[in-house]
Amino acid sequence: MSAHQPLKHSTIAASRRIDAPRELVYEAWTGLEHRRQWFAGPAWTEIERSLDLKVGGHEIAHGRFESGIETIYTAHFHLIEPNVRLLYAFDMHVAGDHFSVSLAGVEFDDTPGGTELTYTEQAFFLVGEYDAEERSQGSAGLLDQFTAHVATLTST
Repeated sequence: MSAHQPLKHSTIAASRRIDAPRELVYEAWTGLEHRRQWFAGPAWTEIERSLDLKVGGHEIAHGRFESGIETIYTAHFHLIEPNVRLLYAFDMHVAGDHFSVSLAGVEFDDTPGGTELTYTEQAFFLVGEYDAEERSQGSAGLLDQFTAHVATLTST
């Protein structure tokens, strides 16, 4: 029997109050051209990007950081209720390693003057010391980028 590391896993949850209508927030979360604006790391160059937003559809975001490290995000959609919620599974590959596997849900709720976006992820970490704290920080950064992107849509 070979030795292995126990699976590291965690639930990550975050929310943002966004000063924009729910329909606009949903479109910014799900539209391919919008995702190109906010769903990327700093100094990340896109190699391949596609989005087939339907139940059973897939998303791919493949890119390279300035350091040369490539990342590949692949998602599979399980539930889509436009302007209400999404449920999808995704894999992350980093530098050729299968890095993590996650199940994620996003909910969009009306609030006075805007939208409450709630993101929940059950993640399993497969490589090295990477864990929920790092993923939480990364997710928070992406949510901040998302919120800033939506703000550019409402300021015109």
